[in-house]
Amino acid sequence: MSGEEAQIASTPASSLELLRDEARLLETLNRVGQAVAAELDLERVVQIVTDAGTELSGAAFGSFFYNRLDDKGETYWLYTISGVPREDFAKFPMPRNTAVFAPTFSGQGIVRSDDILKDPRYGRNEPYHGMPKGHLPVRSYLAVPVVSRSGEVLGGLFFGHPEPAIFTDRSERLVAGIASQAAIAIDNARLFQAVRDADRRKDEFLATLAHELRNPLAPIRNAVEILRLSEADPVASASARQLLERQLKQLVRLIDDLLDVSRITQGRLELRKEKLDLSVALRMAIETSRPLIESRRHTLHVSAQPDTVFVDADAARVAQVFANLLNNSAKYSRPGSSITASLAREGEHAVVTVADNGVGIPQAMLSRVFEMFERVDREPGSPQDGLGIGLTLVRRLVELHGGTVTAQSDGLNCGSTFIVRLPLAQGAHVPQETRSTPAEAGDSGARRKILVVDDNRDSAMSLSLLLELDGHEVRRAYDGVEALEIAEDFRPEITLLDIGMPRLDGYGAARELRRRDWARDSLLVALTGWGQQEDKRLAREAGFDHHMVKPVDPDALRRLLVEPRRL
Repeated sequence: MSGEEAQIASTPASSLELLRDEARLLETLNRVGQAVAAELDLERVVQIVTDAGTELSGAAFGSFFYNRLDDKGETYWLYTISGVPREDFAKFPMPRNTAVFAPTFSGQGIVRSDDILKDPRYGRNEPYHGMPKGHLPVRSYLAVPVVSRSGEVLGGLFFGHPEPAIFTDRSERLVAGIASQAAIAIDNARLFQAVRDADRRKDEFLATLAHELRNPLAPIRNAVEILRLSEADPVASASARQLLERQLKQLVRLIDDLLDVSRITQGRLELRKEKLDLSVALRMAIETSRPLIESRRHTLHVSAQPDTVFVDADAARVAQVFANLLNNSAKYSRPGSSITASLAREGEHAVVTVADNGVGIPQAMLSRVFEMFERVDREPGSPQDGLGIGLTLVRRLVELHGGTVTAQSDGLNCGSTFIVRLPLAQGAHVPQETRSTPAEAGDSGARRKILVVDDNRDSAMSLSLLLELDGHEVRRAYDGVEALEIAEDFRPEITLLDIGMPRLDGYGAARELRRRDWARDSLLVALTGWGQQEDKRLAREAGFDHHMVKPVDPDALRRLLVEPRRL
């Protein structure tokens, strides 16, 4: 007999049993650790943890309840069960926020009772005053909260045994360790699920974006063909031109929304706040949304009491919020529906409400309608256009103004209500009138010498043609180097420069032009797809007088040409 075998043979039986128990414990803990580290499926993770806790604590049965409340703040979800069939729990109600369960679900700490039937917290709540009839027999009771790294109480592990005094200090420590591993594993599983959901929404968004971009392209192509075939038919040509304008506005809106979301996400959206009569912004929004509302034969009711409510806000952005909500109601209401827009003052807040009697929002979606790329699944046949970012823009723009927006609906076919609350402006509510005298469309003033520079030849050609039709003398160039060569001979009064170009970009061309004596007083205008504040700063530093974002509104360009001014 070897020395080791002799030592084991001389060890008392009770000590051997302790060693075996310790080995089983270490083996179980190791198995659990490996499993939760490798597993990303939430249900499997929680089942592994529940089984291990039941085994290590000596419980007859165990369960994990997810910490989710109903509207009354009382109901929790049964997620896993160990030691007994799940059906044994199916006929009983979920645990409520009673004196026994509350400490666990609120994260106050571990609850252990040698005999729960004798615990002073037991049986104090209606209607059962204890366990319902037929409930699994529980005398020994052990409950441990599962708390995430952020401090969120994810739920609780609960263990029971029909005999009293089963759970010990050691059981409590072991289960507490298991709960810590469970919290980490659940956090990881939820993060993995969130990434998968985000990836799914991204794929859906890209597919939707492709669809939304194709929608205007089809009628644009048709309109181009109509113009080609109907040169002598003024009615058909006019109709085609109107179609092109509508679809162009749709494309611009899509791109502007995408850029706005990007700016807000990066914290680069700047608000131009002023003391604003909110009824003015609401009227601006109504005018923006009126074509869609009228095209679907809706009836719009407007109520503004009191007439003037002042807030510190960016007029254009607040009007964008209200227009998005009105468009949302118009799109998701059957033709001939009713839409209401109202303005009121409640305490220290201005409140704008947009309500409709349309198709409504499912209850499960109410908390998600403002999430990025989220689109509500409505009844078959209802419109599903849009990128799923309009309501995200609404919420973020409202929050940038220090306000809130909420959605209400009783479900499908029950209409929807969106409520925007903005803090009132400080100080006296005195109207501030602003008047502008924009140039008439088509009035481009005196004949100008203009150089158009863009590496996109179609863009340069079409803009040049537009300017020539307005009576200007125009030259074209397709990169910065060619622009400098043509400019030296042509000596333009106004140069419209793209920024991103080969050989020499717009910034470089602008700097070089400013070095030439004849060009120091000429007007340089950046026409570019880059429209953030940093882009405008770079344009100013390069010597540009104005910065306009493509596609440029022809009327805005005409107004600039009426009276060219250096800023």
